[in-house]
Amino acid sequence: MTVKKSRKTPKAKPSGKKPEDAVKSEDFQRAKTKAEEYVRDPEKAKKLIEAAFKKAKAKRKGPLGEVWKYLTSLIRLVRAYIRRVYTEVPWETIVLATAAIIYFVSPIDFIPDFIPVVGYVDDVAIISFVVASIKTDLDNFLDWEADQETETSDDEMT
Repeated sequence: MTVKKSRKTPKAKPSGKKPEDAVKSEDFQRAKTKAEEYVRDPEKAKKLIEAAFKKAKAKRKGPLGEVWKYLTSLIRLVRAYIRRVYTEVPWETIVLATAAIIYFVSPIDFIPDFIPVVGYVDDVAIISFVVASIKTDLDNFLDWEADQETETSDDEMT
């Protein structure tokens, strides 16, 4: 009797890392340090935002599905700030939002993105942490954004 070998891809071994520890990780701390540099350099920030939108669009399903709308809200907030159309936000909020985006875009972080399924769990933890930390400011931005859409619709009617 011949035994056939399985051609299945081996499953990734658990890393022992907890997603909630990602916030305390050197990777996120590094992203926070880089964030100020990005916010102060509009060209660099624009490239980051483009990369984030591209990656977010490609990863809309799966583990990121549950935080996708928050991630895209963070990206829009930073983009509006960089474009100077929405600046009524504390510096710390923009830095945290930018840090979350940097962390998301980076393929090598607390739990590397190339590990199937669990590779994005730390990204979800970081996005969730940042959204909870800046909730009031993010809600204010979303209200402002909705008002802008209403004004645009009203202008089109006249």
